[in-house]
Amino acid sequence: MMKQTAIVVDGCRITPATLREHRGAGKISPELADFLCEWWDDSPTMPLQTSGSTGVPKCLLATKAAMAASAAATCSFFKLAPGDSALLCLPLRYIAGKMMVVRALVGGLNLLTTEPSSTPLAGVAQTIDFAPLVPMQVASTLALPGGAAQLSRVRTLLLGGGFIAPSLAEQLQALPTRVYASYGMTETLSHVALRAVNGPQRSDWYTPLPGVELTLTPAGTLQISVPYLGISSLTTHDLAEMAPDGRFRILGRVDAVINSGSVKIQAEEIERELHHLTGLAVLALPLPHPRLGQCVALLWEGPAEAESALREACATLPRYHKPHFIHRAPLPRTESGKPARAQALSLLTHAYEQ
Repeated sequence: MMKQTAIVVDGCRITPATLREHRGAGKISPELADFLCEWWDDSPTMPLQTSGSTGVPKCLLATKAAMAASAAATCSFFKLAPGDSALLCLPLRYIAGKMMVVRALVGGLNLLTTEPSSTPLAGVAQTIDFAPLVPMQVASTLALPGGAAQLSRVRTLLLGGGFIAPSLAEQLQALPTRVYASYGMTETLSHVALRAVNGPQRSDWYTPLPGVELTLTPAGTLQISVPYLGISSLTTHDLAEMAPDGRFRILGRVDAVINSGSVKIQAEEIERELHHLTGLAVLALPLPHPRLGQCVALLWEGPAEAESALREACATLPRYHKPHFIHRAPLPRTESGKPARAQALSLLTHAYEQ
């Protein structure tokens, strides 16, 4: 791997020789300085941590060469050129934040940094060529006065890390910004497929990046091979449908299936339908049932007065999809905004047993 020996951060060129000086002067955050120190050391690998959305976070080891190859693929797809600006507003402890730094290193981008928050564009005045955000950040920004104008200053917006509500997708149609949704995970070193969320190419189907090979397992889950990243037959937990042209759409997660009376229920289908009907954030989770084996239960957040509307919406669901227990509480989330299902199930089980 050709070693990237300089990075531009907030307009300031930093090299291994000047890193300590810039850190001492407070020109870059300690987290970014630590990452760069690790990137520029002699080790060919770097430890990564998964988000923990489905359980305990896992530690993985990735080669820096593969991370650089992934970054180059992103820069190529989005036609990012040296000197273009890219926003880092995601935690550096996870792959999304780390890969933004690597893209800046590989692509010669000007990395603009801001503290991770729900409204990361609030203090950014300049035009941004490329900015990855999570849906929660975009929704929170649009809720602000002038939020749409803030997002309009971003030329290309990459949405990852969670479900994009149809209502949010509709709001994005009015923006001049090119908005893409990404599919990927820590194991694939960020995204391996993309879909347009707005504009004439808008689609619910993901298109794999060049060089990405996808198949379905007999269980219907997506299997990924990316030779240039050293990934071979990586089996995911994502149930998918594939089109003849190689595009795909995600149906849900195999570990989010609730088996109720031998009827297999995809939890995300319930969540999407109830969100569509009520606008509420809902998680459908399994609870033990003496006759059915498992039954559907709901954890939801929102004002107490919204519960009647939620129950009315639940009454329209198919028989086995109807929840046997409903509990209101703040939904546990990971730092990237994904639902933390394992924590949510623990919370819901505790409430059920009271």
